[in-house]
Amino acid sequence: MKNLIATASALLVASAVQAGAVGSYSDATFDLFDNGLDNLDISSVGVSNDSANITFAVTTRGFQNWTKYMIVINSDPTGGTGTNAWSRPWDLNGPQIEHFIGGWVDAPSNNSQNVTFRNGGWDWGNYETFSSSVSGNTVSFTVSLASLGLSAGQNFSFDVGTSGGGNDPAIDVLSRSTIATTGWGSPSVSGTFLNYTVTPTPGAIALLGLAGLAGSRRRTK
Repeated sequence: MKNLIATASALLVASAVQAGAVGSYSDATFDLFDNGLDNLDISSVGVSNDSANITFAVTTRGFQNWTKYMIVINSDPTGGTGTNAWSRPWDLNGPQIEHFIGGWVDAPSNNSQNVTFRNGGWDWGNYETFSSSVSGNTVSFTVSLASLGLSAGQNFSFDVGTSGGGNDPAIDVLSRSTIATTGWGSPSVSGTFLNYTVTPTPGAIALLGLAGLAGSRRRTK
């Protein structure tokens, strides 16, 4: 029985680690109206979470610190908006979003914003500022699950766009492998939003599994 419990426990821990793995989403490259803009060409986005926070890691084909990053999140099927907090000309193609993360990297700190849509508008009176993390061509944005109204086991959909300054559209979007916009002055259009499920932390899964095994062992005495 001890060997059985030990084996099952090891499997539970392995499953927990797998459940906490990064969700990786690939995007086609060289799908821009101007493929010389390698810093705007999304190649992949990784999404991961722990018990308190969620991280979006956006990788582009090249890197320039003038790049602007936009993450739009639909976590509540009962409401939201088809706009984005920066009022960029970006057609989300159907989904209604409740949360917007926007960032740039040409500032030393507090270069990102986390804004919630509530009471019919973007709540700029209570938005959060934070710093992104840069590693090579990857820029990561970490915010609390609570700020997005998320908890373990909850599924949400999202899209990611890259842009320039001013009123530029999303030049590339994660959700489509074809050109999102025909030029700087043309609105961009999303494809189908991606999905992610917030995973319980490995420790929580393992503890729950071990508790179940202990209960099972007691019942078989």
